[in-house]
Amino acid sequence: MSYATVSAAMDVTVRGVLPIGDATENITYFILDAAKNAIVGQVILPAAVKRSHAVAITVKVPSTAGSLAIGTFEDGNFRVSGFLRVEAPTVGRPSGAVGPSGR
Repeated sequence: MSYATVSAAMDVTVRGVLPIGDATENITYFILDAAKNAIVGQVILPAAVKRSHAVAITVKVPSTAGSLAIGTFEDGNFRVSGFLRVEAPTVGRPSGAVGPSGR
């Protein structure tokens, strides 16, 4: 019997404001785990838009991912995007009194 290994995932958010211009092609942006030098996700966005347009896209990445960057590959080199960023979820901690209460 064999078992497939299932990796846990977490949601990250890609945010930014797209460049304004007349370009009509789409560009694939890769999410890179900088610590492991591995691609862990991707999004495809227009190269430019006619009017200012903000984006907020949720992407699943491995929960083991470390420091994340988003960008493109040019001549085999990763180029970090100047207008997009990856926001990892924040882990909230309880504040105030916690635990059971009763009288």
